[in-house]
Amino acid sequence: MQQEIITVLLAMSPTLEAHGAIATAIGLFHFSATKAFLLSTLGTSLLIVPLLLFWHFLAEFFMQRIYFVNRFLTWLFSYTKARHTHHFAAFGESDVEGSKADFWKAFALYVFVAIPGPFTGVWAGTVAAFVFGIPFWYSVVALFLGAISVALIDALIITGFFKIIFG
Repeated sequence: MQQEIITVLLAMSPTLEAHGAIATAIGLFHFSATKAFLLSTLGTSLLIVPLLLFWHFLAEFFMQRIYFVNRFLTWLFSYTKARHTHHFAAFGESDVEGSKADFWKAFALYVFVAIPGPFTGVWAGTVAAFVFGIPFWYSVVALFLGAISVALIDALIITGFFKIIFG
């Protein structure tokens, strides 16, 4: 049971996430690929809602108390919107909740999280969802599906790697 908890905690870490958790579970703990996949998906999925809420709370907290943080975040949000609104303009008005633009932003978030690479996991995805203003539930679904996809890809790659190396 201790190894399972370690795997879930590794999946929750901001640097290792699913990549490190699955590699550790399969290589060190000798878990099956299915078990490693499920545990790492559980670990990364547990973070989604708390992190999305945390970034909003943190920004609100510091924007109300520190003038320079307020100015920086106000600039960041307006700059991000100005720089990237045209990418989604063909899909409808992005200021309307539930628009096609929100769907495509969430899809882009899914792709960002589903790509196995450094700094493209759930932690970075929650920050991106916050900065780009993707609606909460769109973000939750996109991040959850991205976490499943990246864990599946990692499990397949790592299992194949260990089979090639160790026969």
